[in-house]
Amino acid sequence: MSAPMSPDDVRAFANRLMDEVWRPFDHTALPRFYHPDVVGHHRAQTLALADIANRLQWDVQNFGNPVYDIRDIVAEANRFAIRFLYTCTLIGTGEVFATEVIYFYHLRDGRIAEFWLLSGIDFDYKQRPA
Repeated sequence: MSAPMSPDDVRAFANRLMDEVWRPFDHTALPRFYHPDVVGHHRAQTLALADIANRLQWDVQNFGNPVYDIRDIVAEANRFAIRFLYTCTLIGTGEVFATEVIYFYHLRDGRIAEFWLLSGIDFDYKQRPA
């Protein structure tokens, strides 16, 4: 097991996660940020790494012009919370979609081991791309 990440390192990790995974919807970048055995929690859903990859693949097909307006990042050794306003255009309808999102992450050995998600709008990580 590696030494705990400092709060500054954790904050930098959070920003890289957003820039390299979520803003470009890049599921191929997941192994750099998430443990293979990551466990996520979103309402009644328990999520695995494959569900995160699925979510990114669904998003890239359905969300245009995504904007992550980061409002807060709270970082401590090996954990952080991030709050942002997410807006995009729904590709199928042209409607604007907006929600507030908060993630809580626990890190192990420099990657995400577990997370919890709160969102103003419920969504299904496991919904498959069309």
